[in-house]
Amino acid sequence: MVVIVVIATVAFYLLAGAPDSAWWRPILDRLPRYMVPPYSTADLPSVALTTLAAVALLIGVGCWFAGGLRQRRGLRPLVPGEIEARLSEESFDALIPEPGTLLRRMSTWGLVLGLLLAAGGLVYADARSTRTSQQGESANRYTKAVEQLSSAKIEVRLDAIHTLRRLARNSQRDRVTTVNVMAAYIREHHSMSKLPSLGQPVTDVQMALTVLGSVYDAPSIELGHEWACGCDLAHIRVPGADLSGLNLGTAILTQADLSGTHLNGANLAYTDLSGANLHKAYLEHADLPHAVLFMADLSEANLNAADLRGVDLFKADLTQANLSWANLSGVDLFSANLRGADLRHANLSGASLRGADLRGADLKDVNLKGADLTGANVTKTNLSAAETDHETKLPAEAPGM
Repeated sequence: MVVIVVIATVAFYLLAGAPDSAWWRPILDRLPRYMVPPYSTADLPSVALTTLAAVALLIGVGCWFAGGLRQRRGLRPLVPGEIEARLSEESFDALIPEPGTLLRRMSTWGLVLGLLLAAGGLVYADARSTRTSQQGESANRYTKAVEQLSSAKIEVRLDAIHTLRRLARNSQRDRVTTVNVMAAYIREHHSMSKLPSLGQPVTDVQMALTVLGSVYDAPSIELGHEWACGCDLAHIRVPGADLSGLNLGTAILTQADLSGTHLNGANLAYTDLSGANLHKAYLEHADLPHAVLFMADLSEANLNAADLRGVDLFKADLTQANLSWANLSGVDLFSANLRGADLRHANLSGASLRGADLRGADLKDVNLKGADLTGANVTKTNLSAAETDHETKLPAEAPGM
């Protein structure tokens, strides 16, 4: 009885958990080399279920024969009067002589459990075979798509990019690899279109950028957190590209030419944009918390209602940029150029504006609580409508105060 209970418990874990190699590895590491099975750990659940089924069937058959042997040796058959008396008890088990009842029940349970385990092993093996076949097909499609990326025909390259996108969305294993391939493809093919008046990247590069930023456009259940790009796109030239709503968090875009790009609603959290050209870029409602924009060119860029908390804008060029309603709390704007910038209703609480050029900037209803404007150039800047507190550090000669 105890053996059957143990077998049932182990089978439950095997069927319910579908253990992977990480579950079995600690056990295999403790076995001597000659005892390690010659097959992959992925096949162990099927082998274990088959073994347990064999054990359960042997127990069932053994109990059946033991019960029959015991009855023949020491038990007399029931006489008609005893049968009628036991039938009156309304119990089928009453017809079975008492000493053999437990053995026959164990026999029945063992046989049923063995058959169920055998069926479970077959189902698992079939699912494993199907999964392996699908992975093989996916690998073939992936290899073919990567080869097609080097084709001279743009139609073939676009088809390859679409294939990689589908594979990345359907397979957790292929996602990181696909992102790396797309990043390498963009770095190699980021040249501008032959029609410079369009001001847009070629079609295949635009599609690769879209795939790169949309493979994980939602929180990942497998990884337990929102996935971020983290790819290397330094020095790429994609002016006019449409990156709206894409997830490019933690990407490396140093010295990249993103002038005129559409980044509305894009996720650029922790992205490195040091020295990047974002002249006239559209960043409305974009998420850039803790991004690095060291010495970046954001002149005439639209950053309306953008999230710029904790961003490094040291010596950044924000000439005539639209920063209205933007969240610049705790931002480093040391020596930044904000001449003529629109900062109406912006949140600059706790920001560092030491040595910043604010000449002609519109600071109506801006939040400067706790901000440091020591040494800032505020010529022709009206600070009277700005919100300040006792921790705000203003220049020695601040007009309008």
